[in-house]
Amino acid sequence: MTRLVGLKYHPCYLVSGVLPTLFSVEPKESLQDLFDREDEVRKLREGLSRERLILVLGLRRIGKSSLVLATLSSTGHPFVYVDVRRAYDDVSRRVPAERLYEELRSSLLRLSVRERVLEALRRMGVSLEYPVKVRVPAEEVRDSIAKAFDALNELGRVAVVLDEAQYLRYSTVGLRPLLAHVYDRLRNVTLIMTGSEVGLLHDFIGIDDPSSPLYGRYGLTIELRPFDEERSRQFLRRGFEELRVRVDERVIGRAVEELDGVVGWLVYFGRLYLEKGADAIDEVKEMGAKLVKKELEEALSRSPYYAHIMRAIATLGRARWKNVVDYVTAQLGRRVTNATIARDLRNLVKMGFIEKVNDEYRVADPIVRYAVLKWL
Repeated sequence: MTRLVGLKYHPCYLVSGVLPTLFSVEPKESLQDLFDREDEVRKLREGLSRERLILVLGLRRIGKSSLVLATLSSTGHPFVYVDVRRAYDDVSRRVPAERLYEELRSSLLRLSVRERVLEALRRMGVSLEYPVKVRVPAEEVRDSIAKAFDALNELGRVAVVLDEAQYLRYSTVGLRPLLAHVYDRLRNVTLIMTGSEVGLLHDFIGIDDPSSPLYGRYGLTIELRPFDEERSRQFLRRGFEELRVRVDERVIGRAVEELDGVVGWLVYFGRLYLEKGADAIDEVKEMGAKLVKKELEEALSRSPYYAHIMRAIATLGRARWKNVVDYVTAQLGRRVTNATIARDLRNLVKMGFIEKVNDEYRVADPIVRYAVLKWL
């Protein structure tokens, strides 16, 4: 590792945890801190002016929250941001009504136009002054959420972001009728839903499900893909330029090859390189495997065959249907029905852990693949 000639690098970046913006782990809140997402920013900005529902989709740690927050901040319009994952209870595997309302309440109180929202809610008989501390009936929470949306609609154009919105399928409040009401009646509100479990988010919304209250509603879809090889190299180069550090191109090449353009992992590599050098690649893999282990354990517990299927695909790299069936049969010592394997493959695709390209399945995230091979 060498410093760039004529430029100063101060080691307090590591000591204080304050790093130049490209390698910061927090979601970006300014367009100048985003890298290479010009097309997605343009689509989102255009959608905000005319669409009622916008879906921002992509792998975990691909930059969905950064895209949304930075773009919204650039417009100057008020917006509400709710991280649905924070309301999810790992024990009950539910999103309790009062937790969801508390997340919404906290976001409303951070609005720049907070007083106007509070006044509108007071007229409707709703107070945001105190958080929900006790369990209350779901119907009461749903009524308060509905009134909050009504109050936001009075502000003029406003966006409501539901980050990782697929978790809403676990909500103890029936939200789909409410969201359909927002879509149909509250013309000033744009709903933005992000999702890493794309298929499960589609299932929750039910745009193509005749039984869903949201059936037939149009939603603009913006999909974020991992950076290709050249964009990944450019991202790392720019980040290291911010740090005033020159890194061997061979090290950058290996990082790109093993981390595969997933922005979150590239960021962690950039941060760790200052301390670990080229060993940072392996450090990211170990740290990342621990991060995704909990995600895997929670998801794979839903079927006794998910782990065997994931192991089959991770081991083979790319696997066809017959490869998966043969591997699972060999692992279990008995044959699992084709219908069961087909169902579980579909669900793993919906959860975003694997993807199907032509007739082959692969683990979508390289660190998830590493974690599967390490832990399962």
